[in-house]
Amino acid sequence: MINFQRFYSPKQPKKMALQVFSLVVAAAFLVTHSVQAKSGIGKPPMGWMSWEHYGCNKDCDTFPDQCINEALYKRMADELVSQGFKDAGYEYINIDDCYLGPRTASGDLQADPARFPGGISAVADYMHSKGLKLGIYNDIGRTTCAGNPGLNVSATPDKQADERLAKDVAQMVSWGIDSLKVDGCAASKDVMNITYPKLGKLLNASGRHILYSCSWPVYLTLSECQGTLDCVPWQLLIESCDMWRLYKDIMDVFNIPGHAGISQIIDYWANYSTTLTKYNGPSSYHDPDQLLAGDNGLSAPQAEVQFGMWAMWSAPLLMSNDLTSLTDEYRAILLNKDVIAVNQDPLGKMATSKILGTVMLENAKVYLWTKPLSNGDVAASIVHLGDFDGQYFNASFTSSDIGLPTGSTFTAKNLFKGEELGTFHDQFQAYIWPSSILMLRISKTN
Repeated sequence: MINFQRFYSPKQPKKMALQVFSLVVAAAFLVTHSVQAKSGIGKPPMGWMSWEHYGCNKDCDTFPDQCINEALYKRMADELVSQGFKDAGYEYINIDDCYLGPRTASGDLQADPARFPGGISAVADYMHSKGLKLGIYNDIGRTTCAGNPGLNVSATPDKQADERLAKDVAQMVSWGIDSLKVDGCAASKDVMNITYPKLGKLLNASGRHILYSCSWPVYLTLSECQGTLDCVPWQLLIESCDMWRLYKDIMDVFNIPGHAGISQIIDYWANYSTTLTKYNGPSSYHDPDQLLAGDNGLSAPQAEVQFGMWAMWSAPLLMSNDLTSLTDEYRAILLNKDVIAVNQDPLGKMATSKILGTVMLENAKVYLWTKPLSNGDVAASIVHLGDFDGQYFNASFTSSDIGLPTGSTFTAKNLFKGEELGTFHDQFQAYIWPSSILMLRISKTN
């Protein structure tokens, strides 16, 4: 029998105590019953995340405008609204690692009181007042990747651990969060198939609609799967999580062999596109990591490559940049309505790839990616991953290459330039320059 009084004190709001009580009951129920784990988010989420640009900077005395604190997220929320990003569909402001302080004497999670004087609930209230949503971060293991308190989800029934987890979830729910990203740095990969679904079910049982982002697959693909996707439990994953990471943390560079530059991520998605396309759809999204337009590492054409490919894949569009210093050129890329429409298409399909050729000297591939859209159109993107000046590629495709009947007549629109290119019969041809994308919307006319 659960002692309700154990979870309530005069210092603890009764609303939270009731949430804890409900979630403890839910936790006990989940041990022996099947409960839906995921919330169901529909289209790929759009918003802003702090990690790639701001990292884990806690030194607010030296870097007041660059550290992880309450003011940073409120400032980015203001910019998201004032610059038109909210109207374009960007709605999440996501706090990543390094916002937490030590647990309280009673074992509760808390944001660092000095850097978040109002706590996470004050940040959530601020977001909601602007029509935005708040996401936070934690870890399935004992600590986060930066050593902050984790959720430490138990893989086996454990009354004390399950009650503590229920209390943590109730606390996050009481803060008013709308999204939870869960890492796996301090956890056993052998039991993630148990712990991640367990947490997902508890979130869903809370009664609050919380987007659940899992890092579980990346720990499998980089170790147990030996770089492949063979050991990912796909059905369990899509039943449990709304979105998930599959590959290394992105780096602010276009091409960096052995790491996760834009080129390497595109190659990885191409290598496994046959598998990835099977398991991508509404409310189930592969996450290739954050958008870097406006940071220091990508030229504008390279930022178009990333934004265009993330749209072709129906991937989450989560910027990580300083919106206060964003130039008009990069803002225009991130607010391109035609490209966003491809990303947000209701079918939620992920594009499939075909290699058109390989560029001499640097062995860089040129891909054709095609994605069916809900109104019968096709998004087609030719991507040149080379970065050696002068190595242009004469690319072409036929109707059948993009999923249309052989001999089709179609129109093509260049989405980044906003230009109607004309009418074509069966074949399209264009010169593609290194580190660039030609992203088209194809409409069949006969």
